[in-house]
Amino acid sequence: MRQTAEFRSQVKLDKFYPPQVDTPRFLCRDRLVDRLLREGGARIPDILLEAQAGQGKTTVIKQFLDRSKTAFVWYQVGAEDADPGFFLTAIATCIYARFPECPSAKTAQILSCSDFALFDLQKRVDLLLNDLCACLTDDLYMVFDDLHYLLDHEFSLALLSHLFETASPRLHFILSSRECLPLNDALLSDGNRQWLRLGNRDLAFDETEITDFFYRIHHLDVPSDTIRTVARTTDGWVMGISLLGLQLAQQEGAAGFPALVNCRGEGTRAILDYFRREIFAPLPQRLHRPLLVLSLLEEIPVALAVELTGEVEIGVDFCELARSNVFLRPLDPDRTEFGLHHLFQQFLRERATVALSPQAIRRIYQRAGQFCLKREDIAQALRYLLQAGDYAAVESALQDYGMDFLATNQTATLAAILQQIPQADLSGQGWSCFYLALAYMDSAPSLALPLLKQALVIFIARQNDLGELLGLAHMISIHITTTGHYREGEEMLFRAEQLFARVGGGLDVAMTILVARSLAMGYCIFLADVDEATRFASLALSLARQEQLANFEAAMLMVMGYIHIFAGHTVLARMYMEQAAPCVQRAEVGAFNSLSIRMMLFNFLYIEGDFANYFEQKNQLVEVLGNAMFSQSIAAPFCTIWEMDIAINQGRFTDALALANQALGQQPPLSPHLRSQVLQLQSVVLGLLDQPDRAWRAAEQSQQLRELSGGRYFVTLNQLMVGLSCFHCGRPVPALQRLSDGIEAARQMPTEYLQACGLLHRAAVYLALGEQTLAGQDIAQGLGLMRRNAYRHFWGWAPAAMQKILSFAVAHRIETDYARELAAERLGIALSEDGSAIALLDIRTLGGLHILLEGKPLLAAEALTPLQRELLCLLVSAPKCKMPQGILQLHFWPDSSVDAARMKFDTLVSRLRKTMTQVLPDNTAHRYLKREKGMLWLAHCRVDAHDFLTAVNRGLRHACRQESWQAGNAFTTARSL
Repeated sequence: MRQTAEFRSQVKLDKFYPPQVDTPRFLCRDRLVDRLLREGGARIPDILLEAQAGQGKTTVIKQFLDRSKTAFVWYQVGAEDADPGFFLTAIATCIYARFPECPSAKTAQILSCSDFALFDLQKRVDLLLNDLCACLTDDLYMVFDDLHYLLDHEFSLALLSHLFETASPRLHFILSSRECLPLNDALLSDGNRQWLRLGNRDLAFDETEITDFFYRIHHLDVPSDTIRTVARTTDGWVMGISLLGLQLAQQEGAAGFPALVNCRGEGTRAILDYFRREIFAPLPQRLHRPLLVLSLLEEIPVALAVELTGEVEIGVDFCELARSNVFLRPLDPDRTEFGLHHLFQQFLRERATVALSPQAIRRIYQRAGQFCLKREDIAQALRYLLQAGDYAAVESALQDYGMDFLATNQTATLAAILQQIPQADLSGQGWSCFYLALAYMDSAPSLALPLLKQALVIFIARQNDLGELLGLAHMISIHITTTGHYREGEEMLFRAEQLFARVGGGLDVAMTILVARSLAMGYCIFLADVDEATRFASLALSLARQEQLANFEAAMLMVMGYIHIFAGHTVLARMYMEQAAPCVQRAEVGAFNSLSIRMMLFNFLYIEGDFANYFEQKNQLVEVLGNAMFSQSIAAPFCTIWEMDIAINQGRFTDALALANQALGQQPPLSPHLRSQVLQLQSVVLGLLDQPDRAWRAAEQSQQLRELSGGRYFVTLNQLMVGLSCFHCGRPVPALQRLSDGIEAARQMPTEYLQACGLLHRAAVYLALGEQTLAGQDIAQGLGLMRRNAYRHFWGWAPAAMQKILSFAVAHRIETDYARELAAERLGIALSEDGSAIALLDIRTLGGLHILLEGKPLLAAEALTPLQRELLCLLVSAPKCKMPQGILQLHFWPDSSVDAARMKFDTLVSRLRKTMTQVLPDNTAHRYLKREKGMLWLAHCRVDAHDFLTAVNRGLRHACRQESWQAGNAFTTARSL
């Protein structure tokens, strides 16, 4: 697996190997191993060991695995696993080392994807487990050693918990930690698994084990009263007893027993004194300084040890030391890397700070950092260089390798490293500020922008064009996706474009796409410049497709879709919707881009006025993310704004106001960009509810915030909504001025969507002022734009205003068919020749016969006679709901004479009308059941079966054109009927 193999080179040598335990030097823990095997019984148990350092956890695990004969993989947890993305990819790599066919190529590509989101964790874990389940033919243990490193990292722990909860029954776990793990009690009591839990008391040596330890390991026959004293004073602590055994063995008897037996009571200092006297002092003098030097390292590669100490045989010396005591151990099977026991290392480091000068220690860390850079262990290199205080070297390393942290989802690791730089020093390090900002993007986004600004100042001062370009590109992106400070972002756009033209040729493909994407989004959102936005987006999309970079392709399809949504190009927008929609399900597409595409799709449905499918697809996203995660996502506030407008369009003004109050009371507060949009719609609603003072205050606040945040498209939209609010507040003159300004701004962009919005709102003002000629001109232009672009909805179009506009249009022969179509679809009314409205009669035949008017039930099947039901069914199934009277008479009374059949038919129709008159208002039955010139038909009706067939046929047409997303929307509409 190419991705996994590449990742393998970035992890420590010992990460997937159990410690190299020299079994003869360790007492076999038969008591514990027998207990684990016995309590497991016929089932293979899962094991949790939670005990202090030096309690022999790892030794027990290794001996248990040797006895159980169950295959296993070993995962050595470290600080780097604080990054959940890195952690999961490393787990996959660990599994791959034993099962080369797992994970699959597809899963490996997903796991290595740098576009990582926390809500995507479970999906990625499930993919890995599915692959592993397919590979497992026998039981397998997965050991996680030293899990205490993850105690402060909730997302990595959540990943682990989901792994335990959903793993195949063939996959078992052994967990080791120095502290109690916050695992769910339900998990440990899961009937499908048998968890065995061991703590300090379980792992402690009892008196028999202490006796055996001294006798078998050190060949000492210690008296029983001494054994009892050792057990009491050490509390069975394995490490304390091991140290005591070494001391007694070296002194060839129990004479040294009192010196260490109370070490537990005296704390670590007694242990360190012991190391000085009994371990360090007897070592060959030539090894003293090398050990002090090498104790400064986290792990000791032999090659680096040779370089730092000049001892060419240091590897041989270490192998000998590892055989003779428990305080130095090899970390890999080939013994090319060693580690010191943490207590012995603590002792050596204290000695090193005394024996070595600060300059010498600094040089050691510098050389270790450079060594790690050559091995491309960038995280460790940065740690060493920071300990050396060599910030210039850190800057150089970040410039060359910083993006590797993002590519391997190690943002938490990067943040933890760079946070160690003192603020006074950080302020002068451009790349450190830049990458710390990127590391904060997910965990602390409020800190990212100040750091990027700081980095930008440094890059500009040092004339670092590449750094300045990357800083600007990310700041532009942050202002679009997070802050909403479009005016500030606009100021950066032209400079970023100049730098891209100057140094863009030297960028790699991925960086070129990222910068071009930021420029495209900037031109679209800040300036509403469709041509420039399309130019940069097309460049990035072409590169992504040329290099087969599926995740980048998805990102750019999303950008292209939004460009055409803002421009009002619905035909082109639909084309990009169709291309983007399948990306949501593609494994190679990262979580953020998948979320963004989903959001774009239902945003487009909202703009189209397909509110039912909008809520359907929005709810699908909520189901994927969960309510809590969705409410924290970027989609939530936008949905609130769109749903306020949907409520206005449907006449649910109280609901719209409640959504506004909820959004405005949110903590933390919405950005000025989002708050302005909420306030402008709130002002419209308050005006509609006849609260002009509150409406005007909201309108003024929205204007102030829009002036602050900017964005050409949104400035224009604000002009239109404030103008509409003025109209509803009884201020027609300022309403006309603002609406006219907005219409002109929309023409200049251009965006026909906002043009239509402004024209038809201005037409409503003209109608209220009695200016019918001007109103007619605006209605003709506005409805013409809507018909040509297939618009069905725009901002703030309330039902009453909609009906006045459409009625006027029909009465004055303006876009008559389209106006009637919109009236039927959006308002549920039919418009007569003079523009008067007739409420549509809803006839429901799917799942039983029901007749409704304005959503209220009028007649059910039981209220009609069998002949009346049959007559309605015949009319409903006829073309245009219309049938000749003669055919109906022949159908019902084939054996009757013509005159008799006519009389019976007259009676049937009369009684049906009478039944309808009893439930319809104002004696209006004749509007719906018409009879004229030998024909009987249903008029001004909406039949659900007809709508079903229309939606299905529309879906089939889209399917034939391979427009799957639009086909799905049509079929969803049909299914809902």
